[in-house]
Amino acid sequence: MSAFIDVATRGTRSSAAVPVTARLRSAGVWIVAAVAILITVIATMLMTSDRGTDAPLHYDSTSRDGMKAMVETLRDQGVDVTTTEDFDTAHKAAGQPDTSLLIPTQAETLSQGDIDGFRSELAAEDNRLVLIDPGYAVQEFTDRITVNDSLSPLASPDKISQPDCAVPSAEAAGPVETGDYEYAEARKGTEGLRACYPFAGPGVSQIDGGAVTPGSAHGQLIVDQGGGGKGDFPVTVLGNSTWATNAGIDEEGHASLVLSELSQTDHLVVYYPTESADSESAPSTLDYVPSWFIAGAVWLVPCIIVLLLIIGRRFGPLAVERLPVIVPAVETVHGRAALAARSHDRTGALHTLRTGALLRIAKRLALGPEAGLTDIIVGISNSTGRDPAQIESVFSSAVPHTDSDLANIVHLLTLIESEVS
Repeated sequence: MSAFIDVATRGTRSSAAVPVTARLRSAGVWIVAAVAILITVIATMLMTSDRGTDAPLHYDSTSRDGMKAMVETLRDQGVDVTTTEDFDTAHKAAGQPDTSLLIPTQAETLSQGDIDGFRSELAAEDNRLVLIDPGYAVQEFTDRITVNDSLSPLASPDKISQPDCAVPSAEAAGPVETGDYEYAEARKGTEGLRACYPFAGPGVSQIDGGAVTPGSAHGQLIVDQGGGGKGDFPVTVLGNSTWATNAGIDEEGHASLVLSELSQTDHLVVYYPTESADSESAPSTLDYVPSWFIAGAVWLVPCIIVLLLIIGRRFGPLAVERLPVIVPAVETVHGRAALAARSHDRTGALHTLRTGALLRIAKRLALGPEAGLTDIIVGISNSTGRDPAQIESVFSSAVPHTDSDLANIVHLLTLIESEVS
């Protein structure tokens, strides 16, 4: 039907071929969309190609569990911070005087040879080792500290821990968030070792049966100055990784505690262990594909879709209809009725029916074109004997609120029209 109306309106009777310029204009929106998608993909890849890693506790990570905020803050405070994932670089840097070596995570992945190398370099200059929540891997670095395995399994520690020790950094920092593990001295009465932030709360107690003797110094912060013997060096254990993360360093006393412990020397080496080449999985095919090729392939997807839409679109001739076009009245009636039903326009539909009925009744009563609604209502009343108020309501003032109301009004409308003689 739309094609017929278009032909009737514009008088188009020929089926001339659609020019190339018209086709390009119709495809202009798709071409612009493809260019926009291309620019978005390229911009996204450029912005993400140089992003730092999202590895947990990585010194370059800006994610919630990264440590970039802590590292940059230490640098702003004048600490010479060296960050590396290379063992040889970290091993060499750990041997310079007045240095602290920080291993924030994955200490368990280090081989015994790597650990012995760090131990010898640290002991040579009496440098400090700082471990963040190393778990049982702490026993590979020192035999003076271990995980507190004598804690009651029924313990439910409070979410906030108090210092409860004489370590200056902990006293200045105040309370911190409670972690998952507690550390302790491996032998009760170890000289030079102090523990802070012990677990406290319902069910927290020391029991027999573990490697740690009940009554040993225990807590989430262990500061060990070393025993003074050959191969000994200071070790600090930060028992909760949240204290150093980007998301947690500004909570409670985390920043004060972590920054105080890591700024006690002029130099800080942050070594992030990575898996060795022997343990890495074999490279996949995608590892050999350059990033620009992936960007181009992604760009081709919308281009191919647009091309298919352009080629697959049928530019046939307009439908030709002999003029004038005749539309059957019943088709118009059905169309208007469907629109009224779909939009629930009861008032409009009733108005149309009233208008048609009034025109037919006026003609039947031989009323002239100057006759108004009041004249027609009086004529209907005189012809049928009905109350003028009822007629006025049916033909003018009654408002249908439901389909049932509309049906009742139309029924009276038809009945009254049939009574007019």
